[in-house]
Amino acid sequence: MPNKDLLLENMRALAASIHEAVCGIDENGIVTIWNPGAEKIYNVLGGDIIGKPLKKFFPNALLDKVRATREARENVSHMPRDKADTHILISAMPLYLDGEFKGVISTDRDYNEVMRLYADLEKAQARLSYLENEMKKSSGILSGIIGKDAGFRKKINAAAQIAPTHTNVMITGESGTGKEVFARGIHELSGREGLFIPINCSAIPSELFESEFFGYAPGAFTGASRKGKAGFFELANGGTVFLDEIGEMPFSAQAKLLRVLQEHEIVRVGGESPLRVDVRVISATNRNLKQMMAQGRFREDLYYRLNVVEITLPSLRDRRQDVPLLIDHFMRAFAQRNGRPAAPIDPDAVRLLCAYNWPGNVRELMNVVENLVVTSNGKSIERDNLPEYITSAHSEAGHGADLSGLDLAAATRQLETERIKKALETCKGNKSKTAAMLNIPRATLYNKMAEYGIPK
Repeated sequence: MPNKDLLLENMRALAASIHEAVCGIDENGIVTIWNPGAEKIYNVLGGDIIGKPLKKFFPNALLDKVRATREARENVSHMPRDKADTHILISAMPLYLDGEFKGVISTDRDYNEVMRLYADLEKAQARLSYLENEMKKSSGILSGIIGKDAGFRKKINAAAQIAPTHTNVMITGESGTGKEVFARGIHELSGREGLFIPINCSAIPSELFESEFFGYAPGAFTGASRKGKAGFFELANGGTVFLDEIGEMPFSAQAKLLRVLQEHEIVRVGGESPLRVDVRVISATNRNLKQMMAQGRFREDLYYRLNVVEITLPSLRDRRQDVPLLIDHFMRAFAQRNGRPAAPIDPDAVRLLCAYNWPGNVRELMNVVENLVVTSNGKSIERDNLPEYITSAHSEAGHGADLSGLDLAAATRQLETERIKKALETCKGNKSKTAAMLNIPRATLYNKMAEYGIPK
């Protein structure tokens, strides 16, 4: 028969290495095992309780009930004394040695800790999902910002300058001008270690705003996950939230967003404890928010919280010299993505694409180039391969320089020459006004006039 004292010492050593609370009593209800986990949960030291009746400390202890009935009990929920915020799951079973009853042993788990682990796991899984999507996007065709237009380069430089700060930024401009690309670039240059979380405000119903933005506690409402859910701001902690189409956010939701920006903390739906969040907000819109404020449709206090620094992106028709660069970039990217050779594009087709007004801006140009890549037979892309609405728009305009026979660089040169001459004529030769109209420095104007042989 094993030595009883040696067996007990071995059991105590084993219990001390277990994370959960472990308690053991003998056949008379005297505590024989009380590990560090039990000390932590019940705030009773082993030296104070071992060798004494368990009932003295816990009159309704489950172990004494099992000692009386000799029937195991599993996953019974209870709250320890003086710890109303702690929920414990306890399992207890009788111990037998050579068929003789020797006592009861229990393991206790902090249910709150288990739920925190579940929440951390869920948050990690959500972050992993976002990271996978971000990796796909960052390796995509819009990962870079393409353009040599002087005005556009100023916007890029401004974005780079404010990126390392904590300042909230509002990016304005027509749809398709690349607002999300700029927002992503600011985040990547910021040095913030958290995620970049893009949110389309127009796609979230007002009744789901709080649960999507701030998350919800386990079982907060009918249909809610029993594990709860982290919201956008919680996922972006330490990173950046990009609120696209901020002008479409319901008015009722604007006050809730404002409070988060002011207090830097969120409360999950159905939750009680506030969570501190360190989130930079970049917003974007193609709406006139000042007009919406005057109409009472957008909060003035929220506007000034969001619009600390504003970057207005030009439309593509206002930087036509970048069209050939973008065509070349998209042609190569889509050809590689689809496993096709990058077909050369006829200069006359380039001329039509440069002359088109691009109401959908860069996004529209990208779609057109993708269409040309996937529908071409690998040979030169001609004027007739362009969408009919582009060639029709050119015919209706009835103008445009003949760039037939020129490559992309020459097409750009020709276009710049024409624009400078037209601006000079409009400004009656005034170089300062001409440079301002072209949105370029006066020194750049002089350099281009000399380069293109334009009389001073």
